[in-house]
Amino acid sequence: MFDLDSHKRPGRKAGAAALVALATAGALLSQTPTSTQDPAPDSGFTLQQTVRRVRVDVIVTDAEGHAVPHLQADDFRVSEDGIPQSIRQFEWHGPQNIEPAVPTRPTLPPHTFMNLMEAPEHGPLTVLLFDLLNTPLQDQPYAHAQMSDFLKKNTGHQTAIFVLGDRLRLLQGFTSDTELLERAATGKATMQQRPALQAGAPSQTGSLSNIAGDAMSVADRQTSSNPNATAAQPAKSGPAAALQQMQDRMAHMEAEEASARLDQRVDITLDALAQIGRFLAGVTGRKNLIWYSGSFPAGVLPDPDPPLNRDDAIRNYSEQMRVAGDLLNAAQVAVYPVDTRGLQTDPNFSASQSSPIGGGHQDTHSFGQQLAADFATMDTLGEQTGGRAFYNTNGLELALETAAADGSSYYSLLYAPTNPKFDGSVRHIKVQLEHNRYQLAYRRSYFADDPDEVVHPQTDEEEADNLARASIGAASQFGAPPSHQLIFAAQVDAVGMPVLATKLQMDTLTPYGEQAAKAAPRKFVPQSTPVKMQKYAIQYAVLASQLDLPASANGNYHLRLSIATLAFNADGEALYGSNSRIADVIRPSDIAKVMENGYPVLQVFLAPVDTAVLRLVVRDEHNGRIGSMEVRLPLPPTRSRM
Repeated sequence: MFDLDSHKRPGRKAGAAALVALATAGALLSQTPTSTQDPAPDSGFTLQQTVRRVRVDVIVTDAEGHAVPHLQADDFRVSEDGIPQSIRQFEWHGPQNIEPAVPTRPTLPPHTFMNLMEAPEHGPLTVLLFDLLNTPLQDQPYAHAQMSDFLKKNTGHQTAIFVLGDRLRLLQGFTSDTELLERAATGKATMQQRPALQAGAPSQTGSLSNIAGDAMSVADRQTSSNPNATAAQPAKSGPAAALQQMQDRMAHMEAEEASARLDQRVDITLDALAQIGRFLAGVTGRKNLIWYSGSFPAGVLPDPDPPLNRDDAIRNYSEQMRVAGDLLNAAQVAVYPVDTRGLQTDPNFSASQSSPIGGGHQDTHSFGQQLAADFATMDTLGEQTGGRAFYNTNGLELALETAAADGSSYYSLLYAPTNPKFDGSVRHIKVQLEHNRYQLAYRRSYFADDPDEVVHPQTDEEEADNLARASIGAASQFGAPPSHQLIFAAQVDAVGMPVLATKLQMDTLTPYGEQAAKAAPRKFVPQSTPVKMQKYAIQYAVLASQLDLPASANGNYHLRLSIATLAFNADGEALYGSNSRIADVIRPSDIAKVMENGYPVLQVFLAPVDTAVLRLVVRDEHNGRIGSMEVRLPLPPTRSRM
């Protein structure tokens, strides 16, 4: 079904153009510095850091808010549950002194793509989560305008945009291209929405005023049918009692329905945070999650303080919290909650509207309590993950800019917990400086899960194989940041007309459909009729100077590559994929040609006709370098040949 032959060479004319372009890029790369670095020796270790090693990223700032560099490991004191811990590894991550040079992109032949950096990339990866599920409808236009202004000025930060409605959607994968980001932010998916579970959505049982009216009609009918009834009857019996009982029952029904909606909202919210944690787990380094919302349910991450005095703080979301907290902490994600409501000068009014929040009268005292609880939750989220909260300000654009820039300078501390009991309990972290005159931001806790349930003993070969699979898997995700460690060109051409899938091909599609339905979530319905499949010829050329080609005693050079190709629909759901390995021997007489033109590979790939994006990933199995990029379909038309 998939053909990947390392001994097949691209067609002479088209293949030569791709190789020439690749060689041009290679020459440019040799003249200009890039931000590409070899993988860290323990790059696969982060999968285990929450169970046997704990990594804490610490931002240190002075009184003016400037990052403090040049501190040493001896300057820091780390304790867990009050017990001092030994720092096993210490690193400083500072901003680049030189703006990363962007190689001049050569003119490429039609349908030829290259994973060269398109714009400067610096600072931590930033995920912008636009939370429509928890944001009141009247606050959404103001929040959307502020977000758009922020994205227009986004310079160099690799940013991905998610939107949370009734489920999480990825609008734009990681890019520093401001036009792509702005286009995604102004799309229909970020326009005003009122999900069925959103706070303030109409109750299915109706409002209390309607319920009271219905109850009064019943009471009137009861009174008219009872000639002995009087309006002065005690409330314990008669129409007034019937009205009160019905009002109580309906109020109870509304409260139960509100609680059910709250449970569903919190479930969806926590699941979204967990999905983002999984999405970022395979990407090394610190990441910033800007959670842009109008409401922040309590209890998303472990809180060392007593629960907040609000309904959603005392409900039990412990298991969902554990999953989300583990994934965010393991992925080194700092959460930056940003309140879309802006400056709250009067508790009855939002910053973006002149009408009371929710569209009607609301008790000032109760709203003030709710607002204080929201702010406390936001502070907790920021403190527990090493981020910070922004609220009660109309400078939302500035808040977003600050959150995106924060974290470009930080220290990473790694320690092995002295407490050997891993029982899933919350461990509290405290970091101090020898000279306590600076401000510190870091995550304050983590879940001590049982390592036997997460990590199993592995041989060196198994560990290397799992590391390779994990790195390929992370780079293969829809919207993941493009990797430039290994530069390659790819010419993609459709071959022939679409044809109906065979039964074997339909069987291969099924697991992808099941996984997409599970993630949605929705019921999986198998295709009753065969889908149409399009064949693509993909001609690769890999920059050989970045490959590790060990030579044997007879002078031959040995190459090992992995190539992953995945097809996604417009919603980012995986439709099809292949993962193939190449082991080749390059003769001494051919090595000069390969080094000059790149290493060529021809792949034949079948994909459903509704494929919107092809994700291409190439990995050198000797040195672990990875290159990845996305190709948008359908392919642009080419000029007809005379």
